[in-house]
Amino acid sequence: MANELNKQRVIDEFLRCFRKMLMDPELAGELTRIAKENINEPNAYERIAEEVSSQTTLKIQEDHTDADRMFIKLLMDVVKGDSQLY
Repeated sequence: MANELNKQRVIDEFLRCFRKMLMDPELAGELTRIAKENINEPNAYERIAEEVSSQTTLKIQEDHTDADRMFIKLLMDVVKGDSQLY
């Protein structure tokens, strides 16, 4: 039961992020820019999380949730996949 509640919480957090991205068309571009600027840094994950929180309307807590970790990893994967196209 607790596992199902945790899964639902992660899904709900993701949905909130996607809603914000759909409501603010510039947000996706900002997230991609932040990830691109930091992807090659030694502490890329932490830097991306910090800059997303400080520069956008998405706030990532200092103690990252499962949804936060998945979201940052997704941003990094998108940027890595985009760079492989060229």
